[in-house]
Amino acid sequence: MSGKVAFLYATFPRPTETFVRRELAGLGKLGFDPVAHSIWKGEATWNGKIINRFRLSNLWSLFFWIPYWAFRKPRAFVEVLGVLWSRSCPNLQNWNETFLGLGFALVRANSFQKAGFSLVHGIWATMPATAALAISKLTDIPFSMGAHAYDVFRHGGDWLLPLKLKEASFVRTSSASSARRIKAMKVPPERIKLIRRGLSHWPRRESFECVHPNRIELLSVGRLVEKKGYLHQLELAARLVEKGVSFRLKIIGSGPLSQLLEKERDRMGLKEKVVFCGARNEEQTRAAFLECDAFLFTGIIAENGDRDGIPNVIPEALAAGCLVLASDNAGASEAFVDGISGFSQSPEDHEEWVRLLLDFSRAPQDFVTVRKAGVKRAKEAFDVMRTVRSLRAEIETVIHG
Repeated sequence: MSGKVAFLYATFPRPTETFVRRELAGLGKLGFDPVAHSIWKGEATWNGKIINRFRLSNLWSLFFWIPYWAFRKPRAFVEVLGVLWSRSCPNLQNWNETFLGLGFALVRANSFQKAGFSLVHGIWATMPATAALAISKLTDIPFSMGAHAYDVFRHGGDWLLPLKLKEASFVRTSSASSARRIKAMKVPPERIKLIRRGLSHWPRRESFECVHPNRIELLSVGRLVEKKGYLHQLELAARLVEKGVSFRLKIIGSGPLSQLLEKERDRMGLKEKVVFCGARNEEQTRAAFLECDAFLFTGIIAENGDRDGIPNVIPEALAAGCLVLASDNAGASEAFVDGISGFSQSPEDHEEWVRLLLDFSRAPQDFVTVRKAGVKRAKEAFDVMRTVRSLRAEIETVIHG
């Protein structure tokens, strides 16, 4: 590929964002090596690749760059600062991210122009896309952006989301539900690119018999936040106990609801059945998928509108041969065909979840076909080399017209 491309990340690498690391590695295998910029902290190198970290101390140079751009590109400068008053800010975090994104752009835009970048791509619709938009305004370098889940739905979407969607050369999203949300914001369909998040690791399950001879092993992975719906999982666990099902549920992840969930578990008398494992690294999580029989995802729409697109853990669970039971909210159920390669139902419909798990505990062999179909589905729909080829093609279209 001819043309130099910058990828802007909020923080890179971030432990919970495994898909962005897989995509960067996959693009490298295709001979495409975007220049990675981490706006807020991050590591200096990753997999032997240099990561350009932006330091907050660089913002002191705004005393130079603000008058520089005001004189060199007055109209663009006014446009960039004008975005601050284009909509009311929904929350303090969004305000801080916007200012940091704009500060990064004002400080780095000149160096991007001198480096000869042909495209700037913001990985998320939040801070990275704000920086990409501002750099584009100041330098006339085209920009593109990703928009996937919380950055589309939380508080009705990012503060400046409508403006960024309007100006971007293309908008990459990973679920049909997010694509519908973006289309509803008057983005032409031809600029919305549905490209799934890919997998690069294909675990091998030696047997589809239950891992433990006397119980079913259940697993859930995710941050302990409202949108994951973990209170529903505790209710499911209580109902399974009532039905006499022998099981253990492991929940991997950390987050602000950790203490609340553990207290609720203890209050419900589920301490021996539900284990909160805390955060685990990527290798430990991969091993956990092979050590369970069924994977649960009970995602809901949070009060602030936040929800998941297709959580990375669902394709990962499919690829590992887990029986996947997932919420029908947002894009989670797009990962498989309901009743063929997984099961989708409302997280509030506890009786249906219990019925499926009861049937599974009594006759796990009846679900082997579904689990094998899940493995096949993951390989067909979520191979990272397929997804990065699609992403590269969209980037090439912008660069070469």
